[in-house]
Amino acid sequence: MSHPFTRRRFLHNGGLLGAGLAISGFARASATPLRIVSNPGLENATLNALMERQDYFRRFGVEVQNIEVPGVSGPFDAIAAGDADACFVSGYNLVLPRIAQGSPLRIVGAGMRKVALVVFAKPGTMRGLADLEGRTVAVGPRLGLLHTLMLRLLAEKGLDASTVKFVDKGGNDQCYDAVVQGEADACCSSVSHLDDTKALVPLAGGRLWQQLPGCVFQTAYASTVAIAQKHESLVAAMAAHGALYEYLMSPDARDAFFEARRRASKKFDPASAQAVWDFNQTQRPYSRDLSMTASDLDYLQDMDVALGSLKHRLPIDDLADMRAATEAARRFG
Repeated sequence: MSHPFTRRRFLHNGGLLGAGLAISGFARASATPLRIVSNPGLENATLNALMERQDYFRRFGVEVQNIEVPGVSGPFDAIAAGDADACFVSGYNLVLPRIAQGSPLRIVGAGMRKVALVVFAKPGTMRGLADLEGRTVAVGPRLGLLHTLMLRLLAEKGLDASTVKFVDKGGNDQCYDAVVQGEADACCSSVSHLDDTKALVPLAGGRLWQQLPGCVFQTAYASTVAIAQKHESLVAAMAAHGALYEYLMSPDARDAFFEARRRASKKFDPASAQAVWDFNQTQRPYSRDLSMTASDLDYLQDMDVALGSLKHRLPIDDLADMRAATEAARRFG
């Protein structure tokens, strides 16, 4: 690891040197585990496997219960129903609208900050985003994450999205395959396909992390009950994720990353793993500090307002609570 967690450094960073605590850094804050939920997608499963391998939860002194719930909205639904406490690694683009509608959750920080998506097409068929006019573009469900971000991308480039035919082809991989099979002209899909031997190519202006730098790709969110009653556990869990992200973006993590991805894959794809590894190393899409600014949240609100899923901006305190993230960064940054 590029950031060894010696006992002395760890306790010093937590302001606890000489306190006689174990390497967990501070006493366990809750008699019950923090129930952390994610959906079982490959990227999420890879992060969870790497977290388990590196044992960061134990290092930061938090007891967790890991829960998997399928579906894009599955983790949010589980938290809203009281069956889980927090989600850190599963992106969901309707978090803000659903909180505005009364769901008892708050955004507590950032997961992946940079938008790890690309607009792909077959070589020689088109050059840039303006060439999407009159074309069929594979995305997921209407106003799902892929569709939403494509609409935002076109709007920021001054292009008319009404001239593009968007079709629901499912998830990232299915959208990519739809173009390979000739069912669509272009797609919005994961950076994991950048080294794909099927050789779709990115359009000019189609690397979304470059074109939408103000957009936080994945937010972390928790129930208001967990925020009120499990604050110390949230702090520790966010510190653990920050450590995971710092390690993941370091060259020292290479072997562990590929091992974790093999464990998480039904069928391991070396090219896909390499593309994700390269993206993490070159673009550094995560941050050890998981806190989000008011500007970060306003950007997401403005995107939802433009799409009609929010009527207007709401006060930040009605949507987010950064206290745990800020404290995690202060103690362990």
